[in-house]
Amino acid sequence: MPFCTACGAKNPDEARFCNACGAAMPTVAPVAPVVAPAAVAPLKPFDNPNELWKMFFYVSVFNLGMYFFTTASEGILGYGIGAVAGISAIFYGIAYWILKVQAVDKNRSLWLLPFLAFQVYAYLDGLSGLDDVTNPNTFDIYDTYLSGLPELFIVIKLFLALRERASRKT
Repeated sequence: MPFCTACGAKNPDEARFCNACGAAMPTVAPVAPVVAPAAVAPLKPFDNPNELWKMFFYVSVFNLGMYFFTTASEGILGYGIGAVAGISAIFYGIAYWILKVQAVDKNRSLWLLPFLAFQVYAYLDGLSGLDDVTNPNTFDIYDTYLSGLPELFIVIKLFLALRERASRKT
């Protein structure tokens, strides 16, 4: 039973006014049920920048391995395996610094644009060498048409995922 705040008289629970003095009884606001915040769905690997940069390296190492199974690699091996390994190490070092350190860790998606331009250039350069394919029944067709596309798509997706992550933070 509530008590009147003006005169102190007891009143029934449903009373809106005091039975003794007629003062308005304090009302208790109905308590709204607490709604838990909507659970954030975990990111799928192809939407997660922390996974995309790793995918880029997995695919690019696979393509590098595939390149050495092709007849097109005969020309580059003339430089020596040490030079090829050195150039590959330099590429992967720069790619790691751009993709992981600058883009993903520091959320600088614009750092991906020169890298993206390089990927487009490399793919188009591969297509321009299509007339030089000596044996179309080998992996040369894979090198020419397909080997650059997965990396290109992954870098584009990484750029878009970083932009989306940045827009969610603001």
